[in-house]
This record gives sequence, C-alpha cells and structure tokens, in this order.
Amino acid sequence: MKKFLAIFVAKQASFWSRIFGRGGGGALPGVLALRIYPEIVKDLTENLSKGVVLVTGTNGKTTTSKMIVEILEASGLKVLSNSGGSNLARGIASELAMKSSIFGKIKEEIGVYEVDEATLPEVISYVKPKAIVITNIFRDQLDRYGEVDKTAAILKKAIESTPESTLILNADDPIVASLGKDKENVTYFGITDERLNAKSDLAIDIKDCLICGAELVYPHRYYGHIGLYVCENCGFARPKTSIAAKNVKLSPENTSAAININRESGNLSLPMTGLYNLYNALAAVSTANFLKIKSTIILKTLNNQKPAFGRMESFETGGKKAVIHLVKNPTGFNQVLEAVTQNRKNKTALIVLNDNFADGTDISWIWDVEFELFKTGFRKIIVSGIRSEDLRLRLKYANVTSRIIKSEKNLNTALNLAIDETKTDETLYILPTYTAMLGIRNILVQQGILKNYWSK
Repeated sequence: MKKFLAIFVAKQASFWSRIFGRGGGGALPGVLALRIYPEIVKDLTENLSKGVVLVTGTNGKTTTSKMIVEILEASGLKVLSNSGGSNLARGIASELAMKSSIFGKIKEEIGVYEVDEATLPEVISYVKPKAIVITNIFRDQLDRYGEVDKTAAILKKAIESTPESTLILNADDPIVASLGKDKENVTYFGITDERLNAKSDLAIDIKDCLICGAELVYPHRYYGHIGLYVCENCGFARPKTSIAAKNVKLSPENTSAAININRESGNLSLPMTGLYNLYNALAAVSTANFLKIKSTIILKTLNNQKPAFGRMESFETGGKKAVIHLVKNPTGFNQVLEAVTQNRKNKTALIVLNDNFADGTDISWIWDVEFELFKTGFRKIIVSGIRSEDLRLRLKYANVTSRIIKSEKNLNTALNLAIDETKTDETLYILPTYTAMLGIRNILVQQGILKNYWSK
C-alpha cells in the first residue's frame, strides 16, 4: 500500500510542479516518495533485470552517464536514468516513480544512475550495483566535502560495502586509482600520449601517495593531478589500462583519438572539445565494453554525441553563436578555459558566480583558476551573479584590463548585455556555476531559444 501511495503522490507532484512552472519535477516527487516509502528505490530497482550502473566523481558525471545511456539504447536495451541532473537519492526515486506503472512495474531493463559523491553510500544501501564508474576526484564544494582525501574516504567506504560490484576507474587519477588497489574486479581507463602536457601548475589537488603518504612523482602530467605517476616509496603507480586513448588530437570543435577495445583499434571522433570530455568518453567506452556492447556501436554512438544539459550546450540568437560551459571547481574551470582559448578569434565571455548551497558556499576556489587566460583573446567580459564583485576582483589580480570588464548582478540583464556585446563573427562563452546555469537556461527557455530539458 505504501509503495502504491508513494508512486501516486510522486506522479501527482511531478504533474502539478510542471503545470505551475515550479521546475521540471526532478526532485520533489522523489522527496515525497522517499518520505512515504523509504524503500522505494530498492523496491523499484529490483525490477531492472540487467541491474544498475552507478556513475560518480567530481567532474563528468552527467556527460558520462548520458554517453553510457545512449550507447546502451543504441544496442537495443531499454534504459532508465536520472538524466534530469538530480543526482541525489531523491532524483533517482523521482525517475523510478515516473517510469513505473502505478503498481510499481517498470519496462526498462537496466539502470544508469548519476550519483553525487557524498550520496554514493546512501544509494548503495538501496542498490547493489553491477558496476560503479568513478570519473575523477577534484577539490569541489569545500563546504560540503572538504579536501579530496575526505571525498576519497567516502567513496572507499561505499565501495567496500558492495564487494561484488565491478569498479570502472580512471587510471590517470591517483586518488581514483587507489580505490581499486588490491581488488580483483576492477577495470581501468586512461590516456597514453606523452605529447599532451599540462599547461597549468594550479589546481593540483594531490601531491602525496594515498597508500603510504610519500610524495608522488609525475613522469608526465596531462592536467591537474591527472597523468602518469609513481610513488617511489611504496611502488604505487598508474595501473595498466584495459581501455586507453592514443594519438590524441584536440581542436576547438572536436577531439579525436585511437582507442583499443578488446584488442581492436577504433577511431574516436568526439564532437566535443577538451581532454575532460575524452576522459568521459573513455569511461563510457569502458562501461559499455564491460556490458559486452559491440565496439562498432560504442564508437558510432560517441562519434554522434551531443552535449549534455548545460555542458557545452550551444545556441544561436540574432545570428550570434553562444556556448554554455558549466564551471564549478578549479580543475574543471581551467580545462574549460584551455578548450575555449583554442579558439584564436576574438571572444566575449559571460562569467556568473553564485554561492548557493548547490554551487558550494565557499568560493575561495576561484583563486586557483587560471583567470590570466582572459588577458588575451577576449574583447569583452561581463561578470554577474551573487558574487560578481569577487569575479571582478579576481580578474583585476589576473591583470585583465578593466576597460573590457562590465558588472551586472541581474542575470537576465547580464545575459542580454552579453549577447548585445557579442559581434556576429564572435562566439559568446557563458561560464556559470550550477544554479547560475539553471537560471540562464530558464531565461533562454522563456525566450524560446532553448527547449525545456524536461519537456523532451
């Protein structure tokens, strides 16, 4: 009876929240369902005959999950995922309730759940996953997580509670790789290309071995603390990879690489820029390969990817092109800036910094971002958001000339100003934190420029 009532209330909450324009109904239905029937995630997930894959990590969860879902669907599987971006237990509960019949029956065969790092232990208490994918661990939302070793401890505890699950880990991240030490059911992915070099020494979040505490040595580093590493004290080193990318080529529009899958070489031509998106693709390849999806289907799907919600979404208005890049921590922001600055033409930027709970209330991380990259190639920079003055100050200390910077706290006005300031032969790069991204998308949806994500 409780399950029936929880599903009914969740469906009603989703319907009325959309009718009254109170968001997409991504979280509230799950909140109510869990309150009525705390076992709803466990109960409904048991209907998925092929099990569940959990995707977690600091950056790339949404994009990686989307890639995995599309590969599985291309192979003919019916997939259930919390693709609306609510990656807490309530978001998963919402999706399950929405997809099930009023009696709790689900037609989907496999689940792909994006899960917040701190929420992984809770989700695993409901669900015993077939696989756990961990993209990376960076400093993020210091008010919630603290430093990276705390995040690693949370993930380690969660992993130990489900020893039967296969781990799919980023070999090039020493924090992530350490989670697989001495475990049998682990597969690693990474990049093997020493032509790639880190452009920044900022945002290196770990320098010591998580096994013994000695200093790590990096024979080669790609970005942040990602690369080839070894501990000369205990011998911990970047593990062997099952899936690896070689001959990587980056451009402002796409990323290409050669990838070996089951000893077969294939060409990846991802219509997204940045090494971080290549890592997302490698995580998806590894997961699909673990699930025994044909390599031809994997590569074809990835080569036709479109950006995820708020991540490199592009639009045109008045003959002007704009791209939204979500930024929420130093490493992610630096990688976005490296990708953006590959475009050598004049650019306009709208940077929006909020400090709401979902963004992280501690914004000190902006001082570890390479704001110096804004000194060249940008004709105009508009700063907005709750902490817009902090952005202006950070740009000042980066020696960005003040004459190209404009401040506007009102998000709607700032967005219109940024579009007006962009010339028809330029690209407007919109770099918002999470709640700012949601606000910008809402404005663009109201203007008919973007579609409401939840209406798809």
